[in-house]
Amino acid sequence: MNTISWEQLTPFFQNVFKIEGVLLILQLLILLFCFLENNFTQKILSVSIVTYAYKMAIDPFVFISYIAMDRGAYENVKFYLAVILLIGLILHCIFLYHWIRKIKRGEYALNTSIKSQSNNSNKKFVLFPIVFAFVIFSFLLIRNIPGSDNIIYLIVAIVLLICLAYAVCEFIFVSYCIFRFPSFAVNPPQKKQQYVNHKNLRKKKKKNKR
Repeated sequence: MNTISWEQLTPFFQNVFKIEGVLLILQLLILLFCFLENNFTQKILSVSIVTYAYKMAIDPFVFISYIAMDRGAYENVKFYLAVILLIGLILHCIFLYHWIRKIKRGEYALNTSIKSQSNNSNKKFVLFPIVFAFVIFSFLLIRNIPGSDNIIYLIVAIVLLICLAYAVCEFIFVSYCIFRFPSFAVNPPQKKQQYVNHKNLRKKKKKNKR
C-alpha cells in the first residue's frame, strides 16, 4: 500500500481535505464555546447538527476514494461512487418531501391520529427502484475496487448514507422550528401581561347595570 502525498492529490480532493480541516476546527470551537444554555447557542448547535450529519454521510466515501487512489483504482470507481452519492441525495429529497407533506397534513400534531396508510404502496413504488439502483451500483463498485476490506467499508458507508438520508430530515425541521418559532427556544420570550385599568372596568359595569 503506497502513501499518496499532498502534491499527488487532485485539486478537487485537496479542496475536500481543506474543507474537512475547517469543519474539524469549527467543531472543536463549538464544543469549547457552545456550552451555555441560551437561544444563540441553541441556534448554532441546531445548524451544526445538520451540517455535521451531512459530513458524516460523505466522509466514508471520501475515505474509500482515498484508498482507491492509493491502490491505483480510483479512475475505475469514481463514477460508481458519484452515482451512489447522487442516489443517496435523491433518496434524501424524497424523504424530505414526504416529511413536508405529513407536517402540512398535521400528521405529527399531538391531537391528530393517522386514520389510513394509503400512501404506503406509492412510497414502496418510488423507493424500490432507488434501492435496486443502490444494489446494482454497489455490486459494480465492489467488482472494480480491490481488497476485501473495502467491501466492508462500502457496506458501512451505504447503510450510514441511507440512515442519515432519513434522520437529517428531522434535524432540518428541528432547526427550522428553533429559528422560526420562539416557543422552541431554550429561553422562550415571556408573554407580556396586559395592564387592566380597574377604574374603567368598574365604570363599564355600572353603565351596564343602568
